[in-house]
Amino acid sequence: MKFNVAGVVMEDEAGCGGVLRDDIKVACALFFCAIEAMGSEMAEVIDIKIDLGLFISMGWPVKVPLVNESSLRFALEWLLEMNYFSWTLQNLFIGIDCGFNQLCRVQFAVTHWQDNGIADALAKASI
Repeated sequence: MKFNVAGVVMEDEAGCGGVLRDDIKVACALFFCAIEAMGSEMAEVIDIKIDLGLFISMGWPVKVPLVNESSLRFALEWLLEMNYFSWTLQNLFIGIDCGFNQLCRVQFAVTHWQDNGIADALAKASI
């Protein structure tokens, strides 16, 4: 399964969106929502947390590996260095870490923003 995710910040509003696709690229789930985030990097990290929760709630994590594609490499770097952030972000990263622990395998990939078109459009629609 592959999740394409996008987080968008416009002025004082933020939103995120995602598309879950199977191995033959058929969309299985779509989501978008308004979020509270300061900056597009944080919006993408929040988006990843929402994706994990959605994927886990479907009951697939022990059977199917998850690939999460994002157009912001900074968000992925944040996840790799989550121990270095202030205590104000700890709940966010603890939630993501708990999600990782429930998966059989997770992989992150950076993709060109144009390859994330539907996820980006969903994120923009939420604000």
